[in-house]
Amino acid sequence: MAESSAGLEKRVADLEMQLAALTKTVDALHAGREAAIPAELTGKEKVPRKPTVQGGASEEILSWVDKSYILSRVATTSFIVAVAVALRTAADSGAIDLQIGSFMGMLYAMGLIMYGWFAYKEKSIQAPVFILWGTIIMCSVSVEAHRVFDTVPTELAYVAMAVMGLVTTIISRVNHVALPVFVGTLGMSFGSFALDYPSPVFPYLVIIMGLASIFATYATHLLRASWLRWLLFVLTLFMIQIWDLKLAIYLGKLSPENLEFSVRGLLPSIGFLGVVFGGIALLGVLGKVQDKISKFDVVMPVLNVCWVYLAANYAIRQGLTTSMTFGWVALVAALAHLSIAWWLAVRTEGGSLGTTSFALAGGLLLAFSAPMAIGHAVIASALVALLAVGMAWASVRYEIVGLRLSSYLLQFYACSALVFLLWTTDGTKPSVVGALSSGLLSLIAFFHYFWARRHPAARGESFMHKLNKNDRGASILLIAALFSGFFTMRVGIYQTLDFLHSATHSAFGGAQSVLINVTAAVLLWLSLMKRNKELRNVAVVITVIGAGKVFLMDMVQLKGMPLMISVFTFGLVAALASLVLGRWSRVADTTTQSDDEKGGD
Repeated sequence: MAESSAGLEKRVADLEMQLAALTKTVDALHAGREAAIPAELTGKEKVPRKPTVQGGASEEILSWVDKSYILSRVATTSFIVAVAVALRTAADSGAIDLQIGSFMGMLYAMGLIMYGWFAYKEKSIQAPVFILWGTIIMCSVSVEAHRVFDTVPTELAYVAMAVMGLVTTIISRVNHVALPVFVGTLGMSFGSFALDYPSPVFPYLVIIMGLASIFATYATHLLRASWLRWLLFVLTLFMIQIWDLKLAIYLGKLSPENLEFSVRGLLPSIGFLGVVFGGIALLGVLGKVQDKISKFDVVMPVLNVCWVYLAANYAIRQGLTTSMTFGWVALVAALAHLSIAWWLAVRTEGGSLGTTSFALAGGLLLAFSAPMAIGHAVIASALVALLAVGMAWASVRYEIVGLRLSSYLLQFYACSALVFLLWTTDGTKPSVVGALSSGLLSLIAFFHYFWARRHPAARGESFMHKLNKNDRGASILLIAALFSGFFTMRVGIYQTLDFLHSATHSAFGGAQSVLINVTAAVLLWLSLMKRNKELRNVAVVITVIGAGKVFLMDMVQLKGMPLMISVFTFGLVAALASLVLGRWSRVADTTTQSDDEKGGD
């Protein structure tokens, strides 16, 4: 009885509590204060509306179509545009001076941007509107006042673009929003292009593009939009292309020393932009830009040295500087890239992600600049070949497979560059100097190949490991060594024919074909004896090269006995290749059948 009485009292107490809570709810609704409803009564926490979106520029832009924002933002846009049109109408009608009207328009645009700054601090939903239209009005007023009315000096117009980009970047920094720096970076870039297009003041534009790339790097930190940096990089290259075209036009009328710096200052500007992009890439691979290293930062060192070399080479051909001067400057830059790669390699176990890109960039820049600086292509090629061997050693020492692949590419480049030089300069009379140089590179490449086979690459699951599965990339070392060795042997062939008084074009061409075919035959036989698939594959490549030499060149250029011997030796090689590949197929079938029988047992 006592227990039933206690339970009844407990239920009465619960009903009294619920009735009191319900009374509070009704009073709150009656007073129109829905926010005062306790969270425990509604069953969920009330989420306050956020006036600004913190998730990046794309989310900020998408928030514009939110039905709770769009009408108020459209109204604000209308008022902003109305004031801008009123200022333009007053200037066109002569009510105010054009120059005063231009400065009033620029001050109005900057005022909108500054008001947007304070609006972001106040968490106003109108803040993006003021930033966006302030940027658009600043760009349009500056461009029109400078190009059409000539009321704003050139320097002031470019400064206005730079200040606008800087202010929008600071706004993003302070308020942790992406839209201001996103809009400001694009606005300052395209606005500066439009100021004097198609004849911009290039040094000023170079500074603007450098600053825009720096600001865009910070924008990437906020919104993870590397596409913005790609767009600015392409825009920068487009600017350099326009400069090249303008330079060619001016040099058709004036000598380089009579040109203004705004036209002949191409090389210093290239150097400035190269340093900017290289520094941005270094910050990116160090993780200073964003947590996840982007592809832009990884590939930029290589792209950077390539475009700098191509642009500078054009300037050298136009007579703006000597190749030796640029060569030594570029050589120092190459050593700087290699030093950065070394620092990144020893910085962490397994190296940083940018180690390979900076090492490859330094190696390529060394390959490009060393012939200009030293003045001798043979010595330069030898330096690149030795650097490739050093990079291969570092790849094993620090377990960086990307360095291994880079060393293969550099070794192949060194041999190919020398082979191309000898092919285009020696003609039908190869020199002893060419034989010695190609022989030296052949020995270095052979050493690199055998070293790679004695020091296999570490296994892993990364992209580089999959790209170089079973260290197949080392095959290009063998091909490079054989190419260099071929140019060494052809000197001996020519000297022998000359001793026999038979050094004609047909005899020499046929003898070279025989040398290629014999090399392919030897490699085919060795691959069969050693059961080496790599030798077999290289032999097939040499056989295809021999086929091209015989049927595309010898058939047209040779005749008589040399042509017959060339075709006959290739036929022997083709027969041997058929025999060897047939043996390989039978061995593979036997191995497969044996494995099946073991599995059945």
